[in-house]
Amino acid sequence: MGEWLAVAGVAFGVGLSGALSPGPLTILAMREGARRGWVAGPFATAGHAVAEATTMVLLALGLSRYVGSDSPVTTAISLVGGLVLLWMAWTTARSVPTATLSERVAQVAADGVPSASRRDRSFEAFRSVALLGIAVTVVNPYWLIWWATVGTKLTVDSLHIGWSGPLAVFLGHILSDLLWLTFVATLVGSGSRWLGDRAYRGLLGACAVFLIVLGVLFVVSGVRGVLGG
Repeated sequence: MGEWLAVAGVAFGVGLSGALSPGPLTILAMREGARRGWVAGPFATAGHAVAEATTMVLLALGLSRYVGSDSPVTTAISLVGGLVLLWMAWTTARSVPTATLSERVAQVAADGVPSASRRDRSFEAFRSVALLGIAVTVVNPYWLIWWATVGTKLTVDSLHIGWSGPLAVFLGHILSDLLWLTFVATLVGSGSRWLGDRAYRGLLGACAVFLIVLGVLFVVSGVRGVLGG
């Protein structure tokens, strides 16, 4: 159980690092949050989860036969995944001094629709937002790069505890998206600025440090594979 929770925790941290950087999914949650309130977060996450689950199943099935501590595939994924994580850390750290969330929240909230439509939480509303969540996920180049490197590495490493490993990665990753997207949808839906720019920048900075540590561990693992140790 301890290993399972550790895998889920790492996936949560990596997922949160990506979620905090405003992208198409965050913008979708903000836009729909102005119309539907906090439920836009879970609705958008549901669509995102479909794309994530499909990708993870395909990865786990395709990679399971090649996984091993001395596998060239594992070594290559470790090196490339580590470099991608370090690149993510650098871009995140570079954005910290000027990162802002409050202005975007205020702008989207101001462009929202009458409050009556925020009560539209029907199945049709869910389907509409979920489908948009799938669409903005699969057409996002950043998401594709992440799964081709970091996501693959996390999935490969998780297989050492069996098929429950990829499930831990999936749940940890999706939980980070659910919490963040629900949070920003709530912010916009209420017109509030609960999360100031200083706190937002602090979160980004902490995520950058986490990514550096994990990236170094990935690279070290890859180098050991190359050296045969």
